[in-house]
Amino acid sequence: MNLLFKRIFGGLAKTEKFEKQEGQLLADYKRYCDIQTSEQLKEYTALFGLVQSAEFKDKKKTLQNRKYKDTEEYRDSRKFEKLNSSWKIKSYYETLDSAELKEYEAFKASSDYTKLGDPKLWQADERLKRLKNFEKSKAYKNYEGLKGSYLIKEFEELKAKVNTEEFQKNRAWWEDKHRWQKTEEYQKEQRFYELKKTDDIAFYEHTDPKKFEALNKWALTFKDEFEGTALNSQWKHGFFNRAQALKKIYSFPNDKQAYTEGQNVFVNGALSIVTKRQQADTLVWDAKKGFLFKQMAFTSGNINTGEAFSQRYGKIQAKVKIEQKADVSHSLWMGTDGMIPHINIFSFNGKKLSVGMCNNANGTIDREIIKGINPENYYIYTLEWNEREIIWKINNVVVKKVTSNVPDKAMHLAATSFIGAQNAGGESILKIDWIRVYARK
Repeated sequence: MNLLFKRIFGGLAKTEKFEKQEGQLLADYKRYCDIQTSEQLKEYTALFGLVQSAEFKDKKKTLQNRKYKDTEEYRDSRKFEKLNSSWKIKSYYETLDSAELKEYEAFKASSDYTKLGDPKLWQADERLKRLKNFEKSKAYKNYEGLKGSYLIKEFEELKAKVNTEEFQKNRAWWEDKHRWQKTEEYQKEQRFYELKKTDDIAFYEHTDPKKFEALNKWALTFKDEFEGTALNSQWKHGFFNRAQALKKIYSFPNDKQAYTEGQNVFVNGALSIVTKRQQADTLVWDAKKGFLFKQMAFTSGNINTGEAFSQRYGKIQAKVKIEQKADVSHSLWMGTDGMIPHINIFSFNGKKLSVGMCNNANGTIDREIIKGINPENYYIYTLEWNEREIIWKINNVVVKKVTSNVPDKAMHLAATSFIGAQNAGGESILKIDWIRVYARK
């Protein structure tokens, strides 16, 4: 596949931009997931349900808009004040508490009361005259008219009611124009708006979770950012073999380099496998003759995760480039302890860049040559592998797809630099900034 036009006209995203977008998406996804399980969102969701409820809205509307004049407390207070200030009620209680009434009622209960019916008798006696005048007075007649009446009963009930602590509290409440601000509901509403303005809640509410649908399918199973200065313990030097006899550092008969046990592998924010022009004696594995010793003109490195990590199916991503391009082969690949299956995530044979796989006995590689990009620049190489197909991508562009003879074995990661029979050799570096592996959830 030739990526020249896609690179020129923007179809192939620039690595820096693509990585930044992917990184931002991952960061946003992590943040979204963290917020989703947070106590803050739990509280906000509960408050959201509360303040949006019809009951809450009705109560808020009532407390904000209801006037004191529309309340039962106002009506009862006004009625009590009106009755309390009326002459009839005042006169009734003044008479009730008067000495004249007590004297009159005591006299009325005596046998002398009949004297008040004889004008000659009561007009001739000052005391009888005073009692008769009281009996005929407006105040006494008002008293007699109200005694035991519904009006007095109502007044006394109102008086008792309006003087209770509860009534006074309710009356003060409804008289207060800022009553809503003093409720528990108002405090909860303010907490709701406070949370709504926080960066996390604002981010969560304004983020469409659909943009994470692709990420939601994957769970991270392996990651190496190559930080620090030492190779992660998940990596071992050499090829991965289960056979004890082959657990050695060795090359193959057609190779022109000796693999070292770490002297050509460096970590400093990125992985560097350095091929050097350097004579070295090494073991060579010949399938017919076994191990032989051979002197090589170059040294290089070869690492694998066979003992620590392997996986069947998933997504593998790596940011890779070549430095000091020479006629040296470099590969980031997946394999088992046999020759097949074998998947190249990234492969450079000293001249051409390619991706591909081998899963047949004759060792033929199903390869796609990639043109139009410079392997000396960083690109992000992605392999998506399932039981039906394997898809290779460079940055955002699909460069190859295989739908037959798909490997179904768990495979480990490996990174190798070598000088094969077809290579003239030279000094070169395979550089890997990071590797990430995901499994489908």
